[in-house]
Amino acid sequence: MALPFELYIRFLAPKGYDDLDEVNAFLEEDNLTPIEQADLDRHWALINNTLPKGVLSQIENKSYGGEDFLRWMAVLNVKELWQAEKPFATAEQRTLVKLARGINDDPQMRLAINCLAIKGVAPRDISQTIQAKFSSPLRDTHIEVYQKFFFDSRRMSRSDWRVYLHKFSDFEQRAYFTALTEPLDVVKNELDLPAKASVSQALQWLFSKSFQKAKILINTNTPEAGREARAWIDQVVTLADKYEKYRSADQSDFAQSLQLEFEFVESEFETPDSELLREVTERLKAKPAE
Repeated sequence: MALPFELYIRFLAPKGYDDLDEVNAFLEEDNLTPIEQADLDRHWALINNTLPKGVLSQIENKSYGGEDFLRWMAVLNVKELWQAEKPFATAEQRTLVKLARGINDDPQMRLAINCLAIKGVAPRDISQTIQAKFSSPLRDTHIEVYQKFFFDSRRMSRSDWRVYLHKFSDFEQRAYFTALTEPLDVVKNELDLPAKASVSQALQWLFSKSFQKAKILINTNTPEAGREARAWIDQVVTLADKYEKYRSADQSDFAQSLQLEFEFVESEFETPDSELLREVTERLKAKPAE
């Protein structure tokens, strides 16, 4: 099973951690779910099959250094985290990784970022949403590093999600399931994030569900089903009327916006008349060649 923090496991392994309990202790510090031995073995197999003996020797001795080591960490796609480790660390990179890793310490903010990432929202837009909601200093660069190493949902298949969701609380499961199945605005509303709500779309959904419910009950030939069917039919009629009203309002707003766009581009542009074109042509003909 793929995990959204595959690259973080791959980063921990070259630090010399080949014991599962030790790795899971590091994951627990970052509030990440524990892994199985097969997950760790998969990354160690990649490391042993990819890195040259000199770099493997550095890993074994836990003595790291040189540009050659960083080049091979880039091959493993974990260079950014190693640039925050001794002896390669710079102050800027340490701060970047610290803020990105710190997202794991705020469960509410992390859940919001993860759900937006599942919907394919760009890091820049995620950072703007998070800044507005949580007054956070996170920028798009922090979101990019966090997503790459701690929550890369693009690695996950539907079958992976079915297994992985069971590792979370009921609230988190519902949030992730909503992110996997519902439109972005629904996800934002679920997480109490700034979002635009479409009344007409909501009414359309309710109308469809009510219609299906009434249809099923009408085909159930019992007195109780008949009474409930009539109640659902009343709901269908009410929702149909409200839906048409809001849909007409949406179309009116759209038509008005479209009309404003046409009015904006209908202004006349001055063009040279035929007399002016003739004068310019004659002057060009009379001009001696250089």
